[in-house]
Amino acid sequence: MLLSFLTDVPAGLLAGVLSADESRCCLRQWLARVPDPRSRLGRWHLLEFVLGLAVCAFTAAGHDSPVAIAEWAAGCSQEVLAALGGRRDPWTRRIRPPSIRTFSRVFGGIDADAFNAALYGYMAALPAGPPGALPPVTLHEREQRRAAAAEPGPPGLLEQAAADGKTVRGAVRPDGSQVHLLSVLDVGTGRVRAQREIDAKTNEIPELAPAIAHLDLIGQVVTLDALHTQAETARHLVQDKHAHYLMIIKGNQPSLLAAAAQALAGPDSGFAAASWAGEGTGHGRRERRSIRTAPAGGISWPHAAQIMRIRRDTGPTHGAWTHKEIAYGITSLPADLAGPRHLGIYARQHWAIENREHYVRDKTFSEDQQQARTGNQPNAYAAIRNLVTGAFRRAGYANIAHARRYHGRDDQRILALYGYT
Repeated sequence: MLLSFLTDVPAGLLAGVLSADESRCCLRQWLARVPDPRSRLGRWHLLEFVLGLAVCAFTAAGHDSPVAIAEWAAGCSQEVLAALGGRRDPWTRRIRPPSIRTFSRVFGGIDADAFNAALYGYMAALPAGPPGALPPVTLHEREQRRAAAAEPGPPGLLEQAAADGKTVRGAVRPDGSQVHLLSVLDVGTGRVRAQREIDAKTNEIPELAPAIAHLDLIGQVVTLDALHTQAETARHLVQDKHAHYLMIIKGNQPSLLAAAAQALAGPDSGFAAASWAGEGTGHGRRERRSIRTAPAGGISWPHAAQIMRIRRDTGPTHGAWTHKEIAYGITSLPADLAGPRHLGIYARQHWAIENREHYVRDKTFSEDQQQARTGNQPNAYAAIRNLVTGAFRRAGYANIAHARRYHGRDDQRILALYGYT
């Protein structure tokens, strides 16, 4: 079983200690800390060279498999290969790129923990915010305009982390099970902070605590779907991680669901002082979200402060509402720290992990269509996809597909994105 985590790793936790300048200048400095799984006999390419080529290939659109990575590497100029750390043949004085078998062998046997620590240690060490102005072409992207026009949230919103799992449908283990990865996303930046592979004999519930063990979540809000609405998870987040939780309640907790539904029943007038509603349009439909809250007194749940009922009505842009959904939730956030509007925003922003990570990996990187399944390849390639997405978001891109196409037209843009010179 492979258990890997992507964490906000300080430089000093990696093998060796990097200076502040080294840790921020180049991804290669971090990849050099990953142990090489290959035998020394017959080894020619440096490991950081092979890993760096894979990261850069994933950055350019259309290179989402070992075969495509090798094709991208074969098309690189000698200057690009040299910048990535390639070794020159002493006879021809040229740098030859790795083969498909080399990429498959390296990622199949790589130490996933060390590889993930290197990738996300590098991202965590970078200064916050974009490194410079965006190219003018991005200003014409619809997502870019939408992101620039987005209204800021109300004051007092806390940092938020969302946890959820995704099955890599193209990756099948020898026992027939599919690879399933549990991720933790920083909602504000759209960057994955932790990832852990779930063994076929267990599920996400007991793996959440190990996945977030190395994350600093003090004072943050962790949002979870109904699967993780467990008393021990609530206790761990508040007592051990000193964080707040917001959990969705469904049928897997029938007594808690019944208690919340009963406490929040009644006409809207009875909750006028503890409710909020908002309406908007987008994607060809109209949506109205409303939330009512109540104190969690009398409900037996670790550190519960408030319960909530969220109602979502949708319909065409003109006409009557055609669909209604109601969900219940529970949180450790007290009313003086999070009112109804804050709780509604936290609940809605939880789906950022679906829209900004899972959807991007599946649609933009075609993850579910890839059948790389040997050893640690599924986990390692997912880690690279997360790194590429996080690097683009840090650079200010809202449309990841557009960013991949833009960078794919010039290898120098890719090298600059990761600090290679």
